[in-house]
Amino acid sequence: MKLLESIKINNMELRNRIFMPPMETRLNTVDGDVTSEMLDYYAVRAQGGAGLVVVENTFVDAKESRSSLISSGLYSDHLIRGKNLLAEAIKGHGAAAVIQLSHGGRQCTAAANPLQPVAPSTVMCNVTGRMPRELPIAEIHEIEDAFAQAARRAKQAGFDGVEIHGAHGYLVSSFFSPYTNRRTDEYGGSMENRGRLAKEILEKVRAIVGAYFIVGIRMNGSEFYPDGGLTEAESPLLAKMFEPYVDYISVSGSTYETGALWNIAAMYVGDGPMVFLADAIKKVVDVPVVAVASLDAAAAERVLEEGKADMAALGRALIADPELPNKLAQGRAEDILPCCRGNEGCITRFYDGKSIRCELNPACGRERAYGLAGAARKKVAVIGGGIGGMEAARVADLAGHGVTLYEKTGELGGHLIEGSVPDFKEKTGHYLEWLKRQVGKGGVKVSLNTEIAPDDIAGMSVDAVIIAVGSEYISPNAFGIERAVCAKDALMDGVAAESVAVIGGGLIGCETALMLAEQGKKVTVLEMLGDIVPGHEANAKAGLVHRMKAAGVDVRLNTKVAGIGDGHVECEGGERIECGDVVNAAGLKARKDLAGQLAAKTAAAGKEAYIIGDCKEARKIYDVTHEAWQAVLRIGEKPFV
Repeated sequence: MKLLESIKINNMELRNRIFMPPMETRLNTVDGDVTSEMLDYYAVRAQGGAGLVVVENTFVDAKESRSSLISSGLYSDHLIRGKNLLAEAIKGHGAAAVIQLSHGGRQCTAAANPLQPVAPSTVMCNVTGRMPRELPIAEIHEIEDAFAQAARRAKQAGFDGVEIHGAHGYLVSSFFSPYTNRRTDEYGGSMENRGRLAKEILEKVRAIVGAYFIVGIRMNGSEFYPDGGLTEAESPLLAKMFEPYVDYISVSGSTYETGALWNIAAMYVGDGPMVFLADAIKKVVDVPVVAVASLDAAAAERVLEEGKADMAALGRALIADPELPNKLAQGRAEDILPCCRGNEGCITRFYDGKSIRCELNPACGRERAYGLAGAARKKVAVIGGGIGGMEAARVADLAGHGVTLYEKTGELGGHLIEGSVPDFKEKTGHYLEWLKRQVGKGGVKVSLNTEIAPDDIAGMSVDAVIIAVGSEYISPNAFGIERAVCAKDALMDGVAAESVAVIGGGLIGCETALMLAEQGKKVTVLEMLGDIVPGHEANAKAGLVHRMKAAGVDVRLNTKVAGIGDGHVECEGGERIECGDVVNAAGLKARKDLAGQLAAKTAAAGKEAYIIGDCKEARKIYDVTHEAWQAVLRIGEKPFV
């Protein structure tokens, strides 16, 4: 397997070609120093077997370089001590430790850095809404020196190398771009001039760290601006400029303004949308090239087998399962927890300045607090075999409890059974199958076709009951609603008519509409609010909306359904939508009454009761899995953090 082959970077032999890219965790202190949580997070991923681990975006000076809240810093010698602990945590588990050095430039947020952003030219960032000031040449040289000094600190701290951040619209990459760099001096105009800042940084860094220290660069292969910006035609030429100074080139793409479909693409975008950029650069350079963006182990292996890169960056995949490399090496690929690219936790919490989490791996960012060893063995009943119930049963089993999982139907999975049917939900389907496998491999006793009523609780010989009875589809108050096809049935069996109206523009409605539209149906979504998929992660929403538009889905906002007639839907205000079939996708409601009754009977019987997941409130997978872990950690009154 190519991923597991060793590779030499500078004078270091890496144990494999699995590259953990820099991803901001918000596990730092306010001043950019490390915390115990940050040390644990990186140590676990190095212990999991990655060949090279790149520590996240680290700002280089105490002026304008900090781009985001709670980000990593290396602007002072005072930070060497903490970064040394981090380097030791990574290297102590056999991975090479590299730290990414960065300057936020025009993309610095006001909350993170109140100083006016700096940039090659005065071009406002449409995401932050801030106008930068143009850097004078003297300050450009100061910034170059700040990168070099940060590299010196990294080496002094014990890192094996540094990576210069020349991607994603931050300062260095903004100099590459004709869209953001409109200078007429030696730092603008020609490609050579636009690459001068990066080249001078690399020269100064190499001069201060010496020959036998890894120096890499992460650069954009394209910015994907519709008009202007760095393109895939220019980036290989830039890479050739940097080749004499670097030991590897990590090829990414996009900026804050263009990243939704590329850099952190959600499930609605296929695997490896930017691999072609790495391939183009690999064709012209002799140093190792790293491919990045939405890769799982299988996709990464294909990239290497096809010769499109020398290493593969597995980012969100290692957030979800730090043990991915070890499991591959052990021949246990089926045990790898697959990232479903929902962006919940890893990306959503970034916007709010919160510590990193993962929707499928609740231990992410709190690895020590969520350790499962040492639990007092209890007898645990889990009622409900959806995602929440299965995850609670799996984790309780890992914690050493004796677990029985009860499901009233003949199949585990709950609403994720129909929710993973569309081809764009393939990753979610992989997660569902993984969860079933893990429950089956453990010591969980599974009892299908077994409904537990409240009065059954008293007779159960258990210490704790986890209640995960889920949710049910909402039936809108509209005449003729019985004519509608339930979203579950539409997803599982499709619809016969060629024209379809979908009631509801939430996630269920939009994903159902997209699936039907891509089957060739003419689909209209009717949403009573002023927007669709409220609460969906911004990049995921952008990907979903883009794909819906491409499929021709007609979205009608502020449109409330009054009733369903023969071959049409009547809306409040008199609008009439002609259609052959109507799909009810108005959402889900929690089975709160049943959950409450089960909990009351459990408490009356003197047993511990925990209500989790959709029966508390119909929400996201993130909420369900996290509540499952929280319940298990509380069993037997184990302290919960």
